[in-house]
Amino acid sequence: MFLMFADWFVYQVLGLSVETKIGKALHFFVYDVIKILFLLFVIISVIAFLRTYVNNDKFKLYIERQPKIIAHLLAAIFGAITPFCSCSSIPLFIGFIEAQVPFGVAMSFLITSPMINEIAMLVLAGVLGIKITIIYIITGIVIGVLGGMIMEKMGFEKYLQDYLKSLGKHKNCCCSCKKEGKELTVKSRIYESLLYAKDLLKRIWVFVLLGVGVGAFLHGYVPQEFFIKYLGDTNILAVPVAVAAGIPLYADATTIIPIVQVLIDKGAAIGTALVFMMAVVGLSLPEMIILSKVMKKALIIRYIVFMFITFTLVGYFYNSINF
Repeated sequence: MFLMFADWFVYQVLGLSVETKIGKALHFFVYDVIKILFLLFVIISVIAFLRTYVNNDKFKLYIERQPKIIAHLLAAIFGAITPFCSCSSIPLFIGFIEAQVPFGVAMSFLITSPMINEIAMLVLAGVLGIKITIIYIITGIVIGVLGGMIMEKMGFEKYLQDYLKSLGKHKNCCCSCKKEGKELTVKSRIYESLLYAKDLLKRIWVFVLLGVGVGAFLHGYVPQEFFIKYLGDTNILAVPVAVAAGIPLYADATTIIPIVQVLIDKGAAIGTALVFMMAVVGLSLPEMIILSKVMKKALIIRYIVFMFITFTLVGYFYNSINF
């Protein structure tokens, strides 16, 4: 349906040729924008509805009682199944800290949350396939678990901003679907979920357009030889270059997937393209600015170094796999 509309609009209404650069770029843009926005609205609505039955406070208390490795794993999985970007996951991270959830467990959530979410992973599966998506999810959770455990072991908690130690318990309100003292009806939950999806799309649609726009430009105008030369398997420095290139950018995983698709189609190694996405969503400069509200400079520097090294190693690991 989406492909038929893109074909009709670009090639018949606008009269562009499939052989021209602008025709290829615009077709890619129209098709991916309507497909991604539709998927986002439907899936966010469903997830928001399901989350009305989840009590975040009870979850925090539950993971606190578990053995350390299980607590880290649960926090990372929770980060993976929540549709949060960094700006949404940081308030919940603060809530974990204020509720006296162990620092490392909270970090496992913070690392995994922007890297993986169920919406982006469904889109990724549709673009690159189930196998690559599963490997990405597993490695993302492993990074979160190991990252949280290592940072706690090395005593990085002392580099949190001082105010976090004095504030009272944070009440998470990422989802407005629960009203204190009242049990919502199914109809109300559906309404609140649709409202939440609409409000979220209003905040991110521009980033979707920007992400797809970059992907469309790369698809139509940048020659394939460029990607083969700088991001292909033959360039041993392609992985760290891709990680470094992602740092100045900011987007959520869903927004960056069209760019990843084009990078791979143009000849970039799959692992190189995937860690570029990891860097954009988990290590971007705008996210570091947001994190400065809860972390001191010493922790941010350590966080960046750890994530840069981890993403680089993961990229080389991906490239060694025969996808």
